[in-house]
Amino acid sequence: MTFVLQKMIWFLILPTSVTVVFLCAGLALINRRKRLGQGLILLGILIIYVLSLAGTADLILKPLEERYPPVKIRNITVDAVVVPGGGSVDLDWIGAAPEPNAETLSRLVTGVELAKRLKVPLVLCGGNGESFATKVNDADAMEQAASAMGMPKDQMIVEDASRNTRENSYAVRKLVKGNRIVLATSAYYMRRAVAMFSRRGFTVIAAPTYFQVQTRKFSFNSFIPKAGDLNRSTVGIAEWASMAWWHVRGEI
Repeated sequence: MTFVLQKMIWFLILPTSVTVVFLCAGLALINRRKRLGQGLILLGILIIYVLSLAGTADLILKPLEERYPPVKIRNITVDAVVVPGGGSVDLDWIGAAPEPNAETLSRLVTGVELAKRLKVPLVLCGGNGESFATKVNDADAMEQAASAMGMPKDQMIVEDASRNTRENSYAVRKLVKGNRIVLATSAYYMRRAVAMFSRRGFTVIAAPTYFQVQTRKFSFNSFIPKAGDLNRSTVGIAEWASMAWWHVRGEI
C-alpha cells in the first residue's frame, strides 16, 4: 500500500499534472470568475515555461548532483559493486529483448568497468517499479547488457524483486556479506541511495554517473523552453519530494 501511495503522490506533484489541474480549473471558472480563471490559466502556463528552461532545471538538480563528484577509484578494497536499476525499455512489440534505458545503461557501464577493475562481484538490483506500465524487470535487462559488455555471469549477482531504493538496500544487504561497496548510480539520485544503503550497515563509496547539469553559456537560447529541460526539472522535483518523503519516514 505504501508503494502504491508513493507512486500516486509522485505523479500528482509532477509539473505536467499540476499544470493540467491549473488549466482545467481556470477553464472551469473563467465564465463565472473571469479574473481567477485567467489567473489560474496564466499560472499553469508560467509554471510549464519556467520549468522548461535549462537554467531552472540546473538550479533544481545542481544541489543533488554536486554532493558527490565523479569517482576516482584505484587500489581499494571493497566487497561488491552495486548497480540499482533506473528503468528499462520493453521491446516486446518488435519481438526484441528488453534493454536498459539510457539512465540505467550509464549506471551499468560504470558498474561493469569498476567491477572488472576491482575484481569483485557486480550486484544488479531492481525489479519492476512501474508495474502499471511495463512487465520488465530492470535487473534482468541489465544482466543481458552486462554480459554483452563482457562481464562473466558467474561474477554477477542478480536481484530482480525490489521495487524502490529502500527495497534495493534491504535486498543487497541479504546478498552481500561484507560491508564495503561501490554504489554506481545516477548523480542526482546518489544522496538518497547512499543514505539508505548506509542505514543497512554498508560503507558506501559513491560512483555517480549520468550527470545532467553542465556548464552553459547564457544567451538568448537560455529563454527558449525545451521538453528535455522540462523533463530534467521534473526529475529533480520528484527526487526532492522523494527525499522529503523518506526523511519523514526516518529512512534517510
